Amino acid sequence: MKALLKKWSQCAALVATLVTFAAAPASADLLKEIRDRGVFRVGMAETQPWQAPNPETGTYEGINVELAERAAKIMGVKLEIVPATWATLVPGLEANQFDAVFANLFATPERALVVDFTEPYFTFGFHVVVTANSKIQSLADLDSPDVTFVGQSGTVEESYPKEMFPKAKVRGVLTNDVAAWISEVASGQADAAFLDPGTYRLLKAKNPAFEQRLRVLNGEDALLKPVGLAYAIRAGEPHFLNFLNTFLSDVVRNGENVKLRDKWFDALAKRQ
Repeated sequence: MKALLKKWSQCAALVATLVTFAAAPASADLLKEIRDRGVFRVGMAETQPWQAPNPETGTYEGINVELAERAAKIMGVKLEIVPATWATLVPGLEANQFDAVFANLFATPERALVVDFTEPYFTFGFHVVVTANSKIQSLADLDSPDVTFVGQSGTVEESYPKEMFPKAKVRGVLTNDVAAWISEVASGQADAAFLDPGTYRLLKAKNPAFEQRLRVLNGEDALLKPVGLAYAIRAGEPHFLNFLNTFLSDVVRNGENVKLRDKWFDALAKRQ
């Protein structure tokens, strides 16, 4: 009996040790590592005006570049931008090619399976634009075989109408020029199109007659398929994640994200 009790006691001690070990925080601390290194490495995929090389100097600039510079300054380190593509951003993060992804990245549940997202610094979604004199008056009117959407082939601007308005026709256009397929709505060749707020802002700035030819069906403040834009880091770095969330909360609370958006979208409109 004593031997059995002794074995139980040993087992209990082992279990307690394992539980304590499992509950102990990891010794690694990415935030400390970055500060010791003196360099904050961020991955970016080119998308104007969020983050992209200046066409004249080649130096990265944009909304997320400024925010990354501010975060680096708070940490007391230099910023290093690591160029990537949209296809390699998450794999590059997992491979430790950079410390964080600073881009207009959609925070989706699927991506959250492999990375940790910060709190959103913007909400991204879509307007539906129709001709100014269109008989379509509500979103419900769009789900009809008499309605034809137009959108860039292979993008969400083509897939979202199919998903949300299955009775409508959807025609994909093989072009990278947003103005080309939006003009099809303005000219009556199509009835409606999905358009993100940033592009909508650019088109209005470039063409004063834009609002006379097209109107936003769902209102400028009501977005379809809303999703948060957030930064991403490797999973399991609570200290670093807390720092970035606190940083972004301050940015959003003070309206700095909106000021930067207006600044860079206006600059892009003037450049084009």
